[in-house]
Amino acid sequence: MLALLAAGALLAALSLSGETRLAAQLLAIGVVMLVALGAVAIVGRGFARRHAALHARLLAATEAVGAREPVMLDETAPFEVAQGLRNLARIADARERTERSRRTWLVAIAEEMRVPVEALVAAAEAEGASEARLQPVVRLARIVEDLRAVALADLGRLPVALAPTDPGALMRNAGFVAQPLADKAGVALELTLRAASGGLPRWDGAQIEQLLGALIEHSLRYTPRGGRILLGAEPRGGAWELTVDDSAPGVDIDLAQQLFEPFYRAADLPEESLTHLSLAFATAQAIVEAHHGRIEASRSPLGGLRVAVVLPGEPPVA
Repeated sequence: MLALLAAGALLAALSLSGETRLAAQLLAIGVVMLVALGAVAIVGRGFARRHAALHARLLAATEAVGAREPVMLDETAPFEVAQGLRNLARIADARERTERSRRTWLVAIAEEMRVPVEALVAAAEAEGASEARLQPVVRLARIVEDLRAVALADLGRLPVALAPTDPGALMRNAGFVAQPLADKAGVALELTLRAASGGLPRWDGAQIEQLLGALIEHSLRYTPRGGRILLGAEPRGGAWELTVDDSAPGVDIDLAQQLFEPFYRAADLPEESLTHLSLAFATAQAIVEAHHGRIEASRSPLGGLRVAVVLPGEPPVA
């Protein structure tokens, strides 16, 4: 319609004469240009909307891949876009299969290692092995249990047997087990407990003791001779806060978030030529999540690292 009006205006201008004709022609040319620009804008807007929609589909697909969610296919999209979505879906599916295989293999490896390692521990104890000989075997058994906990949690299959548990008793047991290592390392192991007025929390006691043991062992690794490790347990409303503080230098607080990666390596001690592989924080996080709690790393009042675990007194039953 606008094009017809512009053409009519141009024809009317050509039928005039003199200055009136020139002015009319200029006006008609302006109308034609406005009509042309309007047409380009309309076409461009439709083109932009179409490609914006395609871009949004691809963006949503890449975000789904990143979040490990199913990729929504759209067979009504242009061939290139539909093919791209199918390729992303195949990539996501292949990655998920690989991840499932990795998690399953980790659980299988940990389960297979438990029997011979437990046999080694039993044989060493039966022989009356010295602490120096027994310690590496016990540490190997702890690593196997940590690996199993992380792998099962990764699959969402970490079993939790809730029962009334005394947080103070768990802290004392964990400290008692770690005391020989602390004495050997020349590190003071201290305990601060606050009694609760209510009933006992319902936790998986074995898992919480495993959590505390992993955190204490990690602190012992990075606390120099003459340092301190302080264990604390304090009720907070309907929850409990369990803390492990160590003295400087500890672990670099700027790397605190990386501490919860299962295979994070750190070599802060100058005498270490090889970095240490530690599952401590990944194990702790897996157990805490299974109890619907939270775990945080921050700077300790002692100058090193503080790890705070907050667990509900009555975790919800899945």
